Amino acid sequence: MKKIFKIIGAIALVLILSVAAFLYFSSKPLPEGEAGIKAEALTDKIQTAINQKAWDSTAAIAFTFRGIHHYVWDKKQNLVQVKWDDTKVIYNNKTLEGVAYKNNKPLTENDKTAVIKKANDYFNNDSFWLIAPFKLRDAGTTRSIVIQDNQEALLITYASGGSTPGDSYLWFVDQNYMPKAWQMWVSIIPVGGIETSWDDWQNFANGLKIATNHKGLFDLKLENVKTGQTIEEVNEGVNPFTVL
Repeated sequence: MKKIFKIIGAIALVLILSVAAFLYFSSKPLPEGEAGIKAEALTDKIQTAINQKAWDSTAAIAFTFRGIHHYVWDKKQNLVQVKWDDTKVIYNNKTLEGVAYKNNKPLTENDKTAVIKKANDYFNNDSFWLIAPFKLRDAGTTRSIVIQDNQEALLITYASGGSTPGDSYLWFVDQNYMPKAWQMWVSIIPVGGIETSWDDWQNFANGLKIATNHKGLFDLKLENVKTGQTIEEVNEGVNPFTVL
């Protein structure tokens, strides 16, 4: 028995050392960029390519993240419905006030607070994989140019907002200025500079473009993406926010 424990311990040690080595050799330092006219010009070109104006005028969105989190979002009113497992949460993502259900039974005032926060954390993370290219000029962002492989890349740092302020993203674009990948320096990932693709771009109303697939160290897929001007338009004629 002692021999078995020694073998298990040796395997665990090898795994720990392997992970530590991966983190050490894979991590990249956050690059320094140059803010100014060039950074703003590249931002303009990206926003034109993805049709920022169409996104700004979109009122309602529905999507599924990784097949497990299901969203309906009233962007104009800051209202979100999140469903996962046996849980449904309907709330205001600015005030974090709303209602929560388990197995279709409403939670008490005390119990729902933590569930709404969990739903909001899901929403902040999952929606970012849908709309990050439209947040290049959010309040609290800084933009700068970084030269990699003789090409301009756009470094965005978020000083505030979401669940993890302080995160940075280096955007790479194709010849048409469509985002094709980014590298991330984020608090929830211990490795700096992990790269993930932005692909499977789909066209929506008024020329809006949204990427629905991300490949990298981990792959993320967004499905059932719908956009519109009313909640009923994206949610099979139903407005879940009448309960608020």
